[in-house]
Amino acid sequence: MAGYSQRAHQDGLTLPELLATLTVVLIIAVGMADFLPRFLQESRMVTAVNGFVAALHLARSEAIKRGRQVVLCPSRDRLSCGNSLDWRGGWLLFASDDREREPHEPLLQVGPPPGRGIHMHAGNHRKRIVYQPDGSSGGTNSTFTFCGRDQRATPRVICLSNTGRPRLSRTRCNGKPVVCP
Repeated sequence: MAGYSQRAHQDGLTLPELLATLTVVLIIAVGMADFLPRFLQESRMVTAVNGFVAALHLARSEAIKRGRQVVLCPSRDRLSCGNSLDWRGGWLLFASDDREREPHEPLLQVGPPPGRGIHMHAGNHRKRIVYQPDGSSGGTNSTFTFCGRDQRATPRVICLSNTGRPRLSRTRCNGKPVVCP
């Protein structure tokens, strides 16, 4: 086209537009500074609780399938049962005739620690859960409390009945509020 002049056209932001964009980004970043750690802690809590519930279901089904006792116990060394109500080192799941881990007895699962910042504690003086061949867990009802050390995550409780079935709760099994150390 003869006589047509092309003007250079530049796209970009003006200074006020740039400042407004940076302000919005800064507000979102400040909001995320509080939200992100809480979200991560909640995710760790949910993962720990779900992993332990899955171990309880596996223990129950293996006891029924094998027709013998299956033990779920805390373990710090991942080789033998601990003698503590503190399960934060992980757990062992094994088939047993005498409730103790022997080298020849099948190790069914080694559970990981609950996760960074998550504390898991058993109540009712239960240092191990023993599932019977009929799927019951015997003894007394059990409580497993999961707490976040920094109180960012909502505490969770697993209530285990004598029938061997776990139930999730955000209160203690008796309905009272969870008290975390």
